[in-house]
Amino acid sequence: MLKLILIIVSFFIISCSYNDSIDYQSEQNLYKNNKLSDQELFRIANKYIENDMFERALIELDKIEVLYPSSKYANKSILLRAYINFIKKDYEKTRALSENYKKYFPGSDDIVYANYLEAMTYYVLIKKSDYSQRNTEQALEKFTFILNAYPDNEYKIDIITKMQIINNNLAKSKLKTAKFYIEKNNYNGALLYLLDIYENHNSSVYIAETIFYISKIYYNFEEIETSKRYASVLAYNFPDSKWYEKIYNILNNIEEVDNDKKWFEKYNPLKILIEKESTQSDIQVLK
Repeated sequence: MLKLILIIVSFFIISCSYNDSIDYQSEQNLYKNNKLSDQELFRIANKYIENDMFERALIELDKIEVLYPSSKYANKSILLRAYINFIKKDYEKTRALSENYKKYFPGSDDIVYANYLEAMTYYVLIKKSDYSQRNTEQALEKFTFILNAYPDNEYKIDIITKMQIINNNLAKSKLKTAKFYIEKNNYNGALLYLLDIYENHNSSVYIAETIFYISKIYYNFEEIETSKRYASVLAYNFPDSKWYEKIYNILNNIEEVDNDKKWFEKYNPLKILIEKESTQSDIQVLK
């Protein structure tokens, strides 16, 4: 019986070794028998990507890096591998490949795309119900860097759109926290979050509501002039909003409002530009 078991085990080992040898030889032949140029391999890889055949695309990209290491397509293949891993939701590998590309090819024309891919790995996580603010802050930081370092890049419109969404998300989250503190009568705690929104997310769609609460809190603190100053910004930017109507009802001692609609000008109001929220979220692919 023991002899039979040994024979079976031996046969299994030999069989596995034989199969591994065949796989290895087959794998080597992919490179040895290749007759395509780097450009042709890169074109084929893109076709595979367009048809969601990512594993086959990875094989062609790997061929380029092994057979044509000095080719410009070898550089591009690194970014395409990063893109494929992004699609496969392997964000850690995407970041690693993007970082390596930036490290070894700092002067490349595609350096912007490497930064863009890295930023996108943080951006996509803000759509998850359990996303952390750290990912949101990281995405905003990465996108801001790209716009500052490469102001005329081809992804500019897409990045600006995504930054608008990020700003709205951050403002919404901070405003929610501020309201929680207000309900607990912790006005100092609420003011920290509200002023943060006012300073850092004043283009968000929540800015009018934020300014209302800031003005109201200062009114409750009996800092009337400060309250009026913020109310003037609200009046100047959102004269027809319900938030201006609310703060006007609170600051009912401003009688000149009835006679002069521009009463707020003496408080040197600021013009706030609101960026419309967009749902655009498709990542662009390197060609």
